[in-house]
Amino acid sequence: MALTESAEDYLEAIYVISQRSKVVRVKDVAKQLKVKMSSVVVALKALAQKGLIEHEYYGYIELTEEGRKIAEEIYSRHKSLFKFLHQTLGLEEEVAARDACRIEHYVSPETMNRIVKFTEFIETCPEGAPSWLTNFYYFVQYGKRGPCPKKIKGDSEEIFPLNKLQAGQMGEVIKLIGDSSLKQRLLKSGIVPGEVLKVMAPAGEAVEIAIQDTQLSLNQEEAANILVKEVV
Repeated sequence: MALTESAEDYLEAIYVISQRSKVVRVKDVAKQLKVKMSSVVVALKALAQKGLIEHEYYGYIELTEEGRKIAEEIYSRHKSLFKFLHQTLGLEEEVAARDACRIEHYVSPETMNRIVKFTEFIETCPEGAPSWLTNFYYFVQYGKRGPCPKKIKGDSEEIFPLNKLQAGQMGEVIKLIGDSSLKQRLLKSGIVPGEVLKVMAPAGEAVEIAIQDTQLSLNQEEAANILVKEVV
């Protein structure tokens, strides 16, 4: 069934509201889509004529079986696009949500499937967001390719999480692990592969470090996802 972008927005809004509320009313849809109630009434009438919703004038709104199926497909596309834009490409949450709403109406099934597979590929990477994606985040943040850490010789046990360093010890950042949002947060703080940092306070609830003439306070999760090599 061919639907306009507006009709799909209404179906998706009704579905989203129904997930958090027992009933869906005209005013709920108007608030969700930021439109006038009179506009909602007109749109609902058209959807009812297509057999996608059941609605009495200014009464509760319910999706029909066909309407729910379409709404779930639209919402699934939206969630996948939002995740790709926000978590993978690193766009701000507000921007990702807005653009996902726009793209979801036009993306082909083939492209949507490839985006979903790419996102799954990133999420199932053993090290979290892979190193090449970290390099991309650095490029976005600083407009250039990141510094390359020195080649590591010897046993891999020489590399360990930052929170294993004691106060006064120094370490070269070798690798950032964890999810994409955490990596982006660390990069924005100047913690990039190749940089040397110094632990200023023992590891407790927070790890105090000095890097690039700046002092930072990291929580344990952040510190555990920064792999370093001790610099003597």
